[in-house]
Amino acid sequence: MKYHFNTHRLLLLSLTIIMATVMLSSCGKDDEPTSTIDYYIEVEEQFLVNGAVDHTDRYYSPVTMMKEVIRNVYPEPNAIGDDDAVIKACDELQERYISMYKNKGEHLTCLMHLVRAHKSGDIVKESERIKTYNIDINPPEEDTTD
Repeated sequence: MKYHFNTHRLLLLSLTIIMATVMLSSCGKDDEPTSTIDYYIEVEEQFLVNGAVDHTDRYYSPVTMMKEVIRNVYPEPNAIGDDDAVIKACDELQERYISMYKNKGEHLTCLMHLVRAHKSGDIVKESERIKTYNIDINPPEEDTTD
């Protein structure tokens, strides 16, 4: 009977050690995804030519170009972010875009916002608009004969 009692003790001790090892092995790891900062474009008014989408395929989309310039200057989300570089690149693109189509005859419009997103993994936890871009090229002249 004494031998049988010691076997139970040994088994209980082994189980306790295994359970403690399993429970403590994940304590050193960070199970939460790291928080990162990313940027994206939020479109408020879609890209239109003369107030319609009919001929937008004839022009470069300012939304697509804005997304591309963001990825070129900020290819991967990180914990720090780079507002200055992203804003500068978007500002330069807006200026270049306006100069490409200014005085070409058709009225091009689009309203979009540059957004900084705080993400945990792929989930956006918080977002904030940091700049608005209003494309309004070649607006029609207003009638002032009243």
